[in-house]
Amino acid sequence: MYDIAAALVVQQLAEFLGALSEVSDVPNAYRIATTSAARALDAEMVAVLRGGAVAAAVGFPAGQAPVRELSAVVSGERATVDVPGCGPCQAIFAPSAIEPPEYLVVARGGPEGFTVEEASLVRGMARVLELHVHMVQSLAAERRQAALNSELVDSLSERQRLLEHLSGIQRAIARRAPLPRVLDMITVGAHEMLGGDGVVLWLLDSDEPGMLVMTSEMGLPKRAGRRLSRLTVAEAGTVGRSIAEDRLVTIAEPGESGLAVPVHDSGTVVGALAATAQGGDRKYEKRDRDILHAFAEHASLAVTDAKTFQALNKAHHDQVTGLVSRSPFMEQLQRGLSVAGRAGDRLGLLFVDLDGFKLVNDSLGHAAGDTVLAEVGARLRACVRGMDTVARLGGDEFAVLLAGFETDDEVVSVAERVLDQLKRPFDLTGQDVFIGASVGISLSDPTSPDADALIRDADLAMYHAKRTGKGRYEVFRPEMQEAFEKTVNLATDLRLALERDEFVVYYQPICTLADGAPVGLEALVRWQHPARGMVAPMEFIPTAEETELIVPIGHRVLREACRSTAAWNRRRALAGLPELTVHVNLSTRQLRGDTPQMVAEVLGETGLAPSSLVLEITESHQAFDLAQVCDQLQCLKGLGVGLAIDDFGTGYSSLLALREFPIDTIKIDKAFVDNLDGCSDRSDLTRAIVQLGRTVRRDVVAEGVESESQRQALLDCGCRLGQGYLFAKPLDHAAATALVLPAPAQVDATPARADR
Repeated sequence: MYDIAAALVVQQLAEFLGALSEVSDVPNAYRIATTSAARALDAEMVAVLRGGAVAAAVGFPAGQAPVRELSAVVSGERATVDVPGCGPCQAIFAPSAIEPPEYLVVARGGPEGFTVEEASLVRGMARVLELHVHMVQSLAAERRQAALNSELVDSLSERQRLLEHLSGIQRAIARRAPLPRVLDMITVGAHEMLGGDGVVLWLLDSDEPGMLVMTSEMGLPKRAGRRLSRLTVAEAGTVGRSIAEDRLVTIAEPGESGLAVPVHDSGTVVGALAATAQGGDRKYEKRDRDILHAFAEHASLAVTDAKTFQALNKAHHDQVTGLVSRSPFMEQLQRGLSVAGRAGDRLGLLFVDLDGFKLVNDSLGHAAGDTVLAEVGARLRACVRGMDTVARLGGDEFAVLLAGFETDDEVVSVAERVLDQLKRPFDLTGQDVFIGASVGISLSDPTSPDADALIRDADLAMYHAKRTGKGRYEVFRPEMQEAFEKTVNLATDLRLALERDEFVVYYQPICTLADGAPVGLEALVRWQHPARGMVAPMEFIPTAEETELIVPIGHRVLREACRSTAAWNRRRALAGLPELTVHVNLSTRQLRGDTPQMVAEVLGETGLAPSSLVLEITESHQAFDLAQVCDQLQCLKGLGVGLAIDDFGTGYSSLLALREFPIDTIKIDKAFVDNLDGCSDRSDLTRAIVQLGRTVRRDVVAEGVESESQRQALLDCGCRLGQGYLFAKPLDHAAATALVLPAPAQVDATPARADR
């Protein structure tokens, strides 16, 4: 859609070089240089100052360029130039090394000044202009000499051929021809201009700096070319000396003559261009040295240009996907918004976040993850037009920038294509992997072109899509920002609640269905908010999960539940009553840490027998993550604690969990218990779940038992245990104590704190 700024610098320098290659006289070279530079830099004024006089300028009436002001700029006395119709303009300049002194001066209006890339572009233009003027002057000098001496006619023709070779090389560089092709043009041209001598371009091996690689050659015997394809610098003779001493070196020995000129990359020696004559009495004169030097200079220009473009491309593109990376994308987005705002147009932005990608990395390795990311990049490009931009923002986050659409529905259609493409399986060496994506859409406002705001809105819409089911898109709405701010505020309140000890533990008894006698309790966290009162778990648990505050909250609940149950069991033992079990919900986020050690420490600290603790894992969580925490579950089982699947039947991997993992208890979700009062088909499903538990020898606990008819139906199904309002609502510590201990029980009526 819009070019990346830094890459544009390289392209503009190449176009400048191509424009100069079309002219063969100095005045026109200066004129083309000033007009090309002004166009490339969007400048109000460009001038070439040579020997204290203005050689060419744009931005002033003919003959009225202010020499004194321009001279003051190059001497450092002032930083601006007054341009007619524009007023004071910020100015920069770049010198060249020719005599008399020559400067390229550029001025532009506006407060921003020139970027680092633009300053580099001005220096590059000055250097290219210097080379071209030197070449043209050399040719002009030869022409003048030829007019005085007819013997130099042949030399003039030779110079013309040299200019044609060099101009062709410059055009190839400007058109971004492959570097090997440009280097071959250099060796072929030097071979021809030196009368058929062997010409070789040697470059230092980037992996082995002491080794030289024959990069291009013309005129060498085939056998010699194969034998000399790699040499150490020490073995390279004239070439090695030229590289080591950074100067032209000649050799004239019986039977062999040669010369070598160093080749540079941004001023650093990276190789040499060498000519060799085998046999005879070949002597290399000044004319030969000048020719080889001219070709070596162009080899330096080609190598520098190619490596600079490669480095810029690497810096501005993601190396895994080849997509634009975050920093240049943000710059491009801001420029696009500015242009669209002036034109009264809008841009569409898709924020794409992969669903389930972490599982690929964790289970198959980062190499497999990179393969998936590369394919994601290719599929995203296939969803858009050539004028649109796809970027990888980092990790598993991507962005798609859309322009030129007529209706918002067109943007939505792209989002739907993206979702469809990313639902398809990814082939990893014969293994199909499925991920997916959530997409947030934001549309720009022509009155407030703000790249950060557009990204933020798309990110919020994506976040909303992920929270409401994943695998879908959402278009940003202002209320999403309000909801996000509420979530942020809630997270802050949760952190304060931890510090202020506001979490309390309630207990709901698990009873035998036959007689209602309690055999265990489920520990349930509540938030005693100082202003809002008692806050239900559904209001804060999702945010606690997202922010990972569930880990310290869960730790406190576990410790308090184990402490209370250990105390109850000691008193029940004195009364001759059986021990109770306590069920504690365990977030899969807690299973990412060293949970077995934490549980062991809590058991040791509180004195609760491991057999009296049951850790419940919600099926909807374990369906996605349980495979990653299998080892943790086995370690927990090794401690002697029980494991239960909570909300059984609401997910999709129940049977897999029963087969693969050490589950002791199945807790039937309340939805299946509710069905016992109605549809007989659904009652049959509940009966099947109970029978499944008995078949695989697992305890079965029915949740949400609220009526006598449900209790009786569960007994008829063969279910032995249940919990729900029929037996008791969640009780605070005092009420739970009164329930599980024989009367009379002297208890503290204050709810137990979660970190007591």
